Amino acid sequence: MTIQTRTTELEAVNTILSTIGEAPLSTLTGSLPVDGTMAKSVLNEINREVQSMGWHFNTHYKSTLSKDASGKVPIANNVLRVELDPYKHSKSDFDIVQRDGTLYNLSTNTDIFTQDFKDVTQVYLLDFTEIPEQAKRYITIRGARVFHDRTLGANTLHKFSLEDEAKSLVVLRQEEANPGDYTVFDSPEQNYTISRNKSSWWY
Repeated sequence: MTIQTRTTELEAVNTILSTIGEAPLSTLTGSLPVDGTMAKSVLNEINREVQSMGWHFNTHYKSTLSKDASGKVPIANNVLRVELDPYKHSKSDFDIVQRDGTLYNLSTNTDIFTQDFKDVTQVYLLDFTEIPEQAKRYITIRGARVFHDRTLGANTLHKFSLEDEAKSLVVLRQEEANPGDYTVFDSPEQNYTISRNKSSWWY
């Protein structure tokens, strides 16, 4: 019986390289050929782009952000987006963005706060190895099409069609809709939905 293993970053990069007929790499460390470096860069770019939308697997709900001794509210380096509870903090008073690793309030033009924030939604950038297979598939196919366009041009024949990309996105969305799935942060008792955070970019 063949045991299926999870897709690695190396496998994804080699899939992307195959779209222009390049030989596969044996490693992603050390000095890479120009096309290998570009394929890896595109994979990282698309991985960040897709994860920034906020999915069930990379969103942490009901978190708390606390101010430090200076009054600043630090944010983890791999947080892509922060949303305060709109029922507790109005946009007119707390127009929050991320700046230099901390929260910044555009409404008051300051990064100094007098309170902690509870029930915060945070979207995380996870390592490629940590995300679901359905997300890896979509990111790889989309990355392959972007890489192909940048190297050979959009008018040449793609290994993956736009339909392939669309189908992989449908599979990812179906997996997201599975009520039995939980984020890497949640316990089964904390089954929150991400529907309100879904962007319209991909519709």
